[in-house]
Amino acid sequence: MNRIVHVVVSLMFVNFVSIVSVSVNGQVEVVNSVWVMNEGGSMETPSVGVYNPTEATFTQVMEFEEAEFTTDVIIADGAAFAAADNMIYRFDLDTYEVEASVEMEGVRKLAYYDGSIYSTRGEFDSETWGSVEFETYFVWFNAETLLWEGELPATEGVGFDAEDLVIKNGVAYIAINNAFTWGDEVGLLGVYDIETGEYTEHDLGEEGKNTVHLKVTENEVLMVNNTDWSATSLSRVELPSLGADEALVNTMTVAGVSSGCNAASLIGDELVFQIEDEIGMRKASVSDLTPAAEMWGPATDVYYSMVVSPVNGDVYATVTNFIDEAEVQILDVAGTLISSFQAGAIPGGMAFDVRTVVGITHFDLFEGSRVVGEYDLMGRVWANGNKGVKIETMSNQTTRVSYVAE
Repeated sequence: MNRIVHVVVSLMFVNFVSIVSVSVNGQVEVVNSVWVMNEGGSMETPSVGVYNPTEATFTQVMEFEEAEFTTDVIIADGAAFAAADNMIYRFDLDTYEVEASVEMEGVRKLAYYDGSIYSTRGEFDSETWGSVEFETYFVWFNAETLLWEGELPATEGVGFDAEDLVIKNGVAYIAINNAFTWGDEVGLLGVYDIETGEYTEHDLGEEGKNTVHLKVTENEVLMVNNTDWSATSLSRVELPSLGADEALVNTMTVAGVSSGCNAASLIGDELVFQIEDEIGMRKASVSDLTPAAEMWGPATDVYYSMVVSPVNGDVYATVTNFIDEAEVQILDVAGTLISSFQAGAIPGGMAFDVRTVVGITHFDLFEGSRVVGEYDLMGRVWANGNKGVKIETMSNQTTRVSYVAE
């Protein structure tokens, strides 16, 4: 049984008294950092950077000099894995050093499962003006060394350019779109059971072509499709691997508008997705794709990429002009802006470095405004490099408490 320690600290500073109640109970998870892939613009080199939420600083980790773009970043197996053009890199989460790398033409999205990194593939052929034809569009590597471990041949499984990828409970869900062959896009959901090697494929229908986003819940797969780029469609797929009696595909057209390459995410029980040139994001019910009357988010920006924090549900969304440095906004679940930071050019893929620490499970605190003092639990002035509970006194005579992790 975990020992529970309840600490009540009374601090007296300049004519005011603050009471901070802190419960310490075993272990908690905190966001140590957020890794951001910058795709690079016409004047910028693609790169990867790290945002420190405690210090509110963004640090560029590496420029990919030989790459024209980046496609994804994930945190798994105690490391960061980044896909840049035709390379996959493994980074140390603390030193940012490259621990391993592997060349793979056309790498798109990454996912981790049981000691392996899985990747989809797709590439434009400048000579044929179509897709590069690969013998396999789904490959996996050893997570520690990035040495090749296996592949699903195109003749036996994924047979076209593939984009988004999610692995849940040992099953890989793959968005297959053939997106680099203009006019011949497809709309297929590939399902690969990693343990048994069984592969099945589900057609999203004529209106479900050109999938750009794939999300998996406990009960269904949700997909946002670009169709022929003139309209958007949403697909909901029930599958036996997610508890359904049989596979069932439902695709609904969002006529007359294009989502392009913009953001989409799952927020609560709704799928939110960005339409080109629309301010705010549209919403649809996860259970039946019924559209909501109201929009999500502030009526100020169009979002290019979006991820949701697994720790507190905050939403990180990127705003870019596709040329130079851009902004990452941090919003709450209702879409209210909390803060923002500057990243590199065209920030796209993002991933959370979540650490487990002996931590705080409860605070009784009062939100304040400008910080006027920083202290530890003993009332000593906070020093750079300190770890643990930090108490900030605010200009409006309230307090704010945070936990600084390793």
